[in-house]
Amino acid sequence: MQQSSFIRHIASITLAAVLLTKVVSGCSRPSGEVYTGDLREIKARGEIRVIVRPEPLPFLPRSAYSVSIDRTISEGLSNELGLELVPVVAEDYSQMVGKLLNGEGDVIAAGVTLTKSRRSKVAFSTPYLYVDELLVVRTGEDMPEAEEDLAGKMVCAGGSSSYMETLVELKQRVPSVEIQEMSGILDTEEVVAGIARGDCFATVVDSSYWEAISGSYENLSAPFAVSIARPIALAVRPESKLLLQKINEFLVSRALAGRRQERYVDDLDGLKKQKVIRMITRNNSMTYFIYRGAQLGFEYEFMKRFAEQNGMRLEIVVPPSHEDLIPWLNGGRGDVIAAAMTVTPHRKRYVAFTSPYNYVEEVVVVGGDNEDIKGPQDLAGRTVHVRKSSSFYRTLLDLKKSVRDLTIVTVPEDMETEELLAGVEAGKWEVTVSDSNLLDVERSYGRNLRAAFTLRETGIGWAVRKDNTRLLNALNEYIEKEYRGLFYNTIKERYFKEVKVITRSREEFRYDISGRISPYDDLVKKYTNLYGLDWRLITAQMYHESRFKPDRVSWAGAIGLMQLMPKTAEELGVRDPRRPQESIKGGVRYMRSLLQRFDGDISLKDRIHFALAAYNVGYGHVADARMLASRMGWSPDEWFGNVEMAMALLEKPRYYKGARYGYCRGSEVVRYVRQIQDRYEAYVKHVAA
Repeated sequence: MQQSSFIRHIASITLAAVLLTKVVSGCSRPSGEVYTGDLREIKARGEIRVIVRPEPLPFLPRSAYSVSIDRTISEGLSNELGLELVPVVAEDYSQMVGKLLNGEGDVIAAGVTLTKSRRSKVAFSTPYLYVDELLVVRTGEDMPEAEEDLAGKMVCAGGSSSYMETLVELKQRVPSVEIQEMSGILDTEEVVAGIARGDCFATVVDSSYWEAISGSYENLSAPFAVSIARPIALAVRPESKLLLQKINEFLVSRALAGRRQERYVDDLDGLKKQKVIRMITRNNSMTYFIYRGAQLGFEYEFMKRFAEQNGMRLEIVVPPSHEDLIPWLNGGRGDVIAAAMTVTPHRKRYVAFTSPYNYVEEVVVVGGDNEDIKGPQDLAGRTVHVRKSSSFYRTLLDLKKSVRDLTIVTVPEDMETEELLAGVEAGKWEVTVSDSNLLDVERSYGRNLRAAFTLRETGIGWAVRKDNTRLLNALNEYIEKEYRGLFYNTIKERYFKEVKVITRSREEFRYDISGRISPYDDLVKKYTNLYGLDWRLITAQMYHESRFKPDRVSWAGAIGLMQLMPKTAEELGVRDPRRPQESIKGGVRYMRSLLQRFDGDISLKDRIHFALAAYNVGYGHVADARMLASRMGWSPDEWFGNVEMAMALLEKPRYYKGARYGYCRGSEVVRYVRQIQDRYEAYVKHVAA
């Protein structure tokens, strides 16, 4: 691959000055006193330590799997007990059990599968989820159709995973099957990637996980289940009998215990009894997405408030395409469509719409420098690209009757309007149509686009099944109460109007004659020395994050000099991220923990770039980009010219629909890393270490 001169220039810059000399713990709070005890002792301390995985969300939900259920249970339990929640991070099951039994934590809440061998070490709660475990193999002629076809074949799994116990049980049924135990710290997706490469014949993963990653592997299949309905539960020390009793009471009272149907068509009464409402949506920048480990989106936040006010937990369902929204609703795979859906007479034939909660204009969109198109007749002889299932298509069909030689070209149904808008900005297409609010979102990220003229004004509503009248009435009452209220206006401003990108300023590289870069240099030096990082790198990052403004709050809710998300700050033990000392210490510790999550065999400069990208958008999206880079034939261990290109592709549905964490505004991540790199180079050139 031919590298650009810029990439060669970047690669030539040594980052050896970024010394990584100290080994520190992950991003959970610094471990305090090691102690054991049951509920009485826990209450006396005033805190409950919950052992969790590093990522708060394991993957993008696609079929009502509650990705945040472990954290939801942890927070609910701590509130029920009136205790402070202290997260303790562990990478895998063996680490979790070690921390639990050694007294470094009180509860494991990390999607742990309940197995016979694990029962001998820890005590499990009533299960709150059930998953099937699927065999995953390469697609081909020798693909097994039943367990007996595995005779003489090699099946691999992580040593500390529940899958290994499943394979031991399988071997009892098929004695000649061979089992390969992989490293206990090897990520399940790395094992799956090995199957795709042909390193091993097969592996086992749970059904929800497979659904999240299967779109990334065209050459893999899951032909059958090896184990059915494996229970997922919380774990405590065997002697914590009162704590276990309280946990079980909590799970039952919150309707979290027991098995649930996958498909049902209950009205509001049934949903309230289950204490769950399933939101069918799209994975994009306006409706629902994962950013820095948090679930965000205008539709998500507005619907979540309704769920909370009605005592229900919100679960997310993301169908493969726009065409699937209404069939999935009527098929019982969700309860309400909240996907910025325009109310149309055609759609009303199949679903019942709420009162509109937003009024938007359907606008013809062109590049920001295009002044040729100002009205309908200017579209004569031009081509407009839209999805056929969109309301825009029907509007254009009506317009075509009065505009000569207007050509309408339809794009794939899995293409989001964001990609169409990006294509117009890049000059790939001349014209498309968008709702004005989505155009506002894209412009808030700095896209050079213009609304040439308005086609029509329309309402956006939520959709339910036609016979779910009680749910429809409750949603209408909620919309009437909240519409244009403080909460509604706040989230609408945040997603559609607030500028998401801090533009570069002429003062970017200023420093004084003494070598000071910011008012916080001494604090930065203190904590970078403690954690083995270059203070100029962190200062460059801090400038990009907050412009050295300690009170800054971003559109996503990140706070302070180092723009820590509230959950991240909590796990780092940062009580007030607006305080410079706490924010800087927390930000440096978080950067260090991210660096440690990438393989030490990767060059230092690339690990730094990966850590910066993960800080900006979340570790999961970086992992997705590395996996995508590998599939594209690029190096998954090099940022510039490789993983950065894959990261940019995660804006496109054909790439992110199969990614574990889904949609990501990857071009902004690329820009973030490049700008911090540029600023760091300037500081290295002019300011001593």
